[in-house]
Amino acid sequence: MTITTRRTFLAGTAAALSVPLVLPATAQTAQELESWPDAFLRIDTDGSVTCILPTCEMGQGTHTGQAQILAEELGADWRSIRIEMPVQPAPPYRLPFGQMRSVGSYGIRYFHDPMRRAAAQMRTMLKQAAANQLGVPKPELTVRDGLVIHEASGREIAFGDLVQAAALLPVPAEPHLLPEAERTLTGQSIPRLDTPAKVRGEAIYAIDVTLPDMAYGAARMAPVFSADVEAMDTASVTDMPGVLAVTQVPRGAVVVAESWWQARAAAEALDITFTATEHDTLDTPGMEATIAEGLSRADVPMTLERGEPMGRLDAATQIIEADYAVPMLAHACMEPINCTAQASEGRTELWAGTQGHDWKRMMLERELGIPADELFINTTYLGGGFGRKTWHHDAVQAVLASRAVGGRPVKVIWTREQDMTFGMYRQTMQARFRASLSESGRIEAMTVRVAGPQMGAAIVQANNMDPFSLLGLVDTPYAIPNYAVDHAVVDIPVPLSAWRAIATSFTGYWMESFIDELAEAAGMDPLAFRLANLPSDARARAVLERVAGMSDWNGAAPEGIHRGISVVEAYGSSVAQVAEIRMDGDRVSVPRVFAAIDCGRAINPGQVETQIQGSVIDALGPTLRAKISLENGAAVQANFPDYPLLRIDEAPDVAVEIVETGAPLGGVGEPGVPPLAGAVCNAVFAATGRRIRSLPLSDHDLA
Repeated sequence: MTITTRRTFLAGTAAALSVPLVLPATAQTAQELESWPDAFLRIDTDGSVTCILPTCEMGQGTHTGQAQILAEELGADWRSIRIEMPVQPAPPYRLPFGQMRSVGSYGIRYFHDPMRRAAAQMRTMLKQAAANQLGVPKPELTVRDGLVIHEASGREIAFGDLVQAAALLPVPAEPHLLPEAERTLTGQSIPRLDTPAKVRGEAIYAIDVTLPDMAYGAARMAPVFSADVEAMDTASVTDMPGVLAVTQVPRGAVVVAESWWQARAAAEALDITFTATEHDTLDTPGMEATIAEGLSRADVPMTLERGEPMGRLDAATQIIEADYAVPMLAHACMEPINCTAQASEGRTELWAGTQGHDWKRMMLERELGIPADELFINTTYLGGGFGRKTWHHDAVQAVLASRAVGGRPVKVIWTREQDMTFGMYRQTMQARFRASLSESGRIEAMTVRVAGPQMGAAIVQANNMDPFSLLGLVDTPYAIPNYAVDHAVVDIPVPLSAWRAIATSFTGYWMESFIDELAEAAGMDPLAFRLANLPSDARARAVLERVAGMSDWNGAAPEGIHRGISVVEAYGSSVAQVAEIRMDGDRVSVPRVFAAIDCGRAINPGQVETQIQGSVIDALGPTLRAKISLENGAAVQANFPDYPLLRIDEAPDVAVEIVETGAPLGGVGEPGVPPLAGAVCNAVFAATGRRIRSLPLSDHDLA
């Protein structure tokens, strides 16, 4: 198989100007840079600008923000920018943790500086080519809207007419970046690049993929997570209409047919039995009881300790203590799991809406023996991701299904029920907080014991630090002089996956609920208590003060309205929220939420606003009602009637303001989730005097 090198790639695109974008943490060697077509930024002779970036578009507006950054530094029309994704995971595309993934709000904050540098290099080369052609000094030229302009003579040259000459020039090692005063495009709320195609119904999601001679696959899987196929009679369905093949896959089977409805009918009729496991009687009460035992274990290594928290608590005259818990959650993406594969000798090609390109690569190599250089992934739009579409099982099923029909392309689609009952889930976790206060209302000492699975076991450090379980606690912005955090690991036999905001989705709820409990013990207003326990230069102070002003926190609440406040730092951003609730009898409704965010420079303020609004809605459903529970080893909830998402008439009005303190770029896709549950539950206390220490509110007959 021919491998395209950078040299042959550039030779094949001699009509284009191409500049590599080197990521800071990938530490590419000269050999790696030579071995891959890493020309991430390219201008063609028609003036169109293409940037190859490894972060997908799943509705968060990443590609539009990336286009803004590039267009501004390059001097291009932002509407001429196309963001494309590579078809093979490779070293130049990998994030600091060594994988090509779309996670962690990295799409803007990680690629911002490399994109600016590459665009500035290209702008410099275009200006030099124009200066040579016009016979004028380069400083006399300006670049705007895809043109290099000589204002004095009124002459201008389009980018496309300069690319061949510019491609012959050396790439400047240290290009001049635009000064902040000239950065006028970033900071504007420009329309999303993907909106027109989506409005017209032209956007291609993975479930829309259609290929010549394509067949369809439907899965039948073991309901218990650790079970597998014990016996299967393929002859039981081979005579059904349209059926082409039946193939065993991990935890089940896939039926391939000429249409998906035929495949689904056959999969449901398939005579198949699954193995018995030791987890066939697992249920939620038993699992939660086992996790609760971890709160009192004595053999837990310390993850973080500063000062003398144990000694201070032992000497304290009053200790405030509270236990908290959260359930498992499904991701509930609007587009269920699906993948199309065409697997032939020497080449396997996927069409998938995926966040986890390198994970698919690694697992297909390990489980099916597919070499990395024979795997090609065509990334479509994602109908939701939230961490769920990082995994590989859909690709494994599609590849095995394609192999079963001689390499025909096969699209495997899961039903909504399969999407929800076959995992992966946000982990169920518990925590115990203990604290003491000084006479002036300062937190003197605090300990936090977390109990539950260690979802990030593969990256745990020597001090038992699992970021998927402890972020939001080990990096709290509060100034607590005597502070300790540890994690009693309690494994559960359920497949887990990062859920939107990962650990901070529950640690934010825990910490901000407990901070309110401490404020009550101190006899202080919840806002005043937070400000008193934050450093004077904390970003959290700025967003708290802004959201307090937005909500008129210090004024009287409207009649029937009760308010709660919360602030969480996550993914490089700080977000404060005030939730206004109303009690309709014993039921909580949330008519309005105020949110203030400091995410560094807001590249597209309109998109920041919509992401925070979406985060609030995403977090409010599980705060009120949604959860995954187990009976007889299997998930109980299977579809939206029993896993209720927030309905449109329940969605609050969400007012968002952006605070810029000069901080580095932070994320916006996830930081709006963590404060919401704490703000709502603190408002419930203001309304009822009840502390809600476990979610959802429906478990307390409040929703």
